[in-house]
Amino acid sequence: MSFAIDNEVKDRVRLAVNIVDLIGSYGEIRRQGRGFVAACPFHDDRRPSLQVNPDRQTWKCWVCDIGGDVFSFVMKKESVGFPEALRMLADRAGIVIESPKERGSRDDKKRLYEAMKWATQEFHECLLSAPEANAAREYLEGRGITDESIRKFQIGFAPESWSWLLDRGGSKSFSPDVLESIGLAARGDRGSRYDRFRNRAIFPIRDPSGRPIAVGGRVLPGASPDTAKYVNCNETRLYHKSHQLYGLDLARESIVKAKQVVVMEGYTDVIMAVQHGIGNAVACCGTALGEGQIKLLRRYCDSVVLLLDGDEAGQKRTREILELFVSEQMDLRILTLPDGLDPCDYLLKHSGTQLKSLLSTAVDALEHKIRILCQGFDPLIDTHRANSALEDILETMSRVTRDTLVTSESSRLRHDQLLARLSRQFGVEQSEIRMRIDSIRQKASERAKQRQEFRQMQAAPPLSLATAADKQNAAPVMPPATQNIVYKYSELNAIECELFEVMALFEDVVPMAIERFPVTTLSSTTAKKIFQVYLDLELAGHTLDFESVLSAVEDAGIKNVLVSIEEQASRKAVLAKMTPDERLHSLCERLSGQEDRAYRRQQINLLEKKQVDAETELDLLNQIVLQNRLKHGLVQTDNP
Repeated sequence: MSFAIDNEVKDRVRLAVNIVDLIGSYGEIRRQGRGFVAACPFHDDRRPSLQVNPDRQTWKCWVCDIGGDVFSFVMKKESVGFPEALRMLADRAGIVIESPKERGSRDDKKRLYEAMKWATQEFHECLLSAPEANAAREYLEGRGITDESIRKFQIGFAPESWSWLLDRGGSKSFSPDVLESIGLAARGDRGSRYDRFRNRAIFPIRDPSGRPIAVGGRVLPGASPDTAKYVNCNETRLYHKSHQLYGLDLARESIVKAKQVVVMEGYTDVIMAVQHGIGNAVACCGTALGEGQIKLLRRYCDSVVLLLDGDEAGQKRTREILELFVSEQMDLRILTLPDGLDPCDYLLKHSGTQLKSLLSTAVDALEHKIRILCQGFDPLIDTHRANSALEDILETMSRVTRDTLVTSESSRLRHDQLLARLSRQFGVEQSEIRMRIDSIRQKASERAKQRQEFRQMQAAPPLSLATAADKQNAAPVMPPATQNIVYKYSELNAIECELFEVMALFEDVVPMAIERFPVTTLSSTTAKKIFQVYLDLELAGHTLDFESVLSAVEDAGIKNVLVSIEEQASRKAVLAKMTPDERLHSLCERLSGQEDRAYRRQQINLLEKKQVDAETELDLLNQIVLQNRLKHGLVQTDNP
């Protein structure tokens, strides 16, 4: 897979070309249910069998067993490679593909910052004085947001017009191309541009330095029920949502002073918190708190309070987030608000003083996890569920490195306290728990090594260096002919299908899947290639949603397999009884059990073949016995 072409360019072209219009330009296409169908141009198709998904912007012919996105359709139809298909589609959309030098020039990015600053000022002035902004002003007043907050956060309003901002931009020399590049304009089916934000309250998102880099738009009361409540800028050269936090520019000093940050979910939550004297509040920008944001917060403090609304989804998100915090050696505390209230509603009903009092009671996230996992059963009686819960908890605890426990007295004390707590609650000796944590750490280290080896094995070997004379006399040296490899969905086994289906539908679990899944279990060339695609994209800091991954892939065969995976995943999603995180955890737990059994077989083989000395033999016997006793919950402590 080549990353020579900037993924930003691929995404711009993908978003600008509607797949329905593209396929329709080659022949008749008609609506069928939520999608479209057309006669497949790649076989003698008398009954339309080419299915087009306008939501995912994908196509699939099950007769030919081929499919993909706009790029792979043009590649197949025009018999061209990816770069040529990209250029053809860019021409169709009127997008100029600049050289890397032009794209990355300092003046170019400076112009984008200027455009975003100008646009947020226009939205703000519109809210303050325009008659058509009356409904927005009434909405903000009804939410308890003061005039001071409106000015401090530079809240604005986008009128209900398809070209209000575009028209104003033209008079200020901000072209439609520039406004599209910063996420404020979009393209219609026929390539014409329009304002992305219409009849919405506008919340500017600023970087830690205070520069506007994006906006979020909130629908006003009275809008159609099927209108999205929030619309945010798409990712641009200025804005990467997984690396930004709303309100951080205003909260930095308060965070440093308090040595703690309070992370909320919504823009109005943060605004209301600041109004009530909680200045160290920030919010995620339409995504779960991720690794990039945690690293950003670590610059200012070592402690985070995650404020949850009390809904079930919020509770389950903590499971993913906690492991990231443990890895970054940050203190995470959890506070669930009563009665399912969000922070804004809680503050309107109560007071800042009461919320501050609640914040002081926030529990340690590991303690929170133990409570959640042990709800509804007695760990001393239901040993099967207890073992599963304990494994989950130890998996998280294992992320605290041995070095941290040696160098940090507070971490070591907290770790020892948790061990004692788990020993009492689950009826397992502390020595056995320590042994299990060490075993999990060892496996994690082995998986990291496997991923590194996997990357090296999948990467093409560098071309050999030779003198001009050598090159003239020798046969040309070519890289491996990857174009001859045929990737097939049918090669994937059940475990690989489940893994990639979860990754295709739920981008938030992709980083965890990459880290936890043992790559040595991937059995087919197709599975290894797809996993490599995700590895490369994560390493490059690329967004990992399905459409972006599909766009980044240049191989038509892999595009076809990815579309098949997504189609199957979407069909099965309505039947799924577990959350994405639970599905991934169950999958990895199954594979972990296989690894444990393989490791035990290896130990037993060593004993049977008498390949170890007496001391090592005794050691191995003890390990085997302890592992099985822990697994089946057979060891009780003497503690009451």
